[in-house]
Amino acid sequence: MASNWILLLDPFKNLLNAYRMILEEENYLVETALNSSDAYQLIKRRHYSVIITEYAPPFESTDYMIQWVKRNSPETYVIIVTNAAIDEKTYENLFAIGVDDFILNPYSPERILVHVKKGIKQRDLILRVKELERLNLLEPITGKIQEVIFNVMFFRRCLRQEIKKAKRHHRPFSLLLVRMPDHAEISDRFDSLYTELVRIVKRHTREEDMVGKNNGEIGILLPETDRTGSEALMQRLSGLILTYPQFKSDTSVEPYVRTLSFQSFTYPDQFSIPEPLRAVLEEVDKETLY
Repeated sequence: MASNWILLLDPFKNLLNAYRMILEEENYLVETALNSSDAYQLIKRRHYSVIITEYAPPFESTDYMIQWVKRNSPETYVIIVTNAAIDEKTYENLFAIGVDDFILNPYSPERILVHVKKGIKQRDLILRVKELERLNLLEPITGKIQEVIFNVMFFRRCLRQEIKKAKRHHRPFSLLLVRMPDHAEISDRFDSLYTELVRIVKRHTREEDMVGKNNGEIGILLPETDRTGSEALMQRLSGLILTYPQFKSDTSVEPYVRTLSFQSFTYPDQFSIPEPLRAVLEEVDKETLY
């Protein structure tokens, strides 16, 4: 938390001091500005995790500052606090130029902290995705759904590491595979089906679970998960997918959803995983012989 800098912009010193006290009690590092000019000088020399700004006249100055921040540091989370009446067009425009969140007066200190923590979590995810993209570890769909989905190569590397960890510490882990319809068979509907399936999977798995693509399958690695837990998740995902409203209302996709197959494998029991993933297991087994 100590590395998270927060910038407060408000023309009223008493409000700045109140915000600063609330945030510093949570060990955030805080800087303040009374106007956009002062804020620019601070922004140019430091990357902030969160910027909290009052939406007050001159509005154009605030708008321009938000756009500048998002061009130069798109991961910075921008929160507007205001008690002003904002019409629908202005509200829409503020989100269009990069505002991430609104807090309307009156609000409690606890609400400020909730929004700040949400902003830092989103910023961390964006930075993590950027780093993984730089390393070429992610599926292209990652940017579209703002969730981490590993490509085939890295998913197999993760599987290899989980096998080694499980062997070393004598702990179980599980692998779920969701077999997709053939791309050629479903044609132009494949991408939309794949996108929604991944969204469902990410929404209903844990943060520590790893989701990736594996040659026509969606793979899910479940660290320290036994057979009971793995099969319970498999049944849950199957039910959620089959009853997903968007699939049920789309008559061109719904028949393919019903053809999806689900497999569950738990290490070390019943870990007869299919090819070519079996090659990963064989590699680890060879390593332990030497």
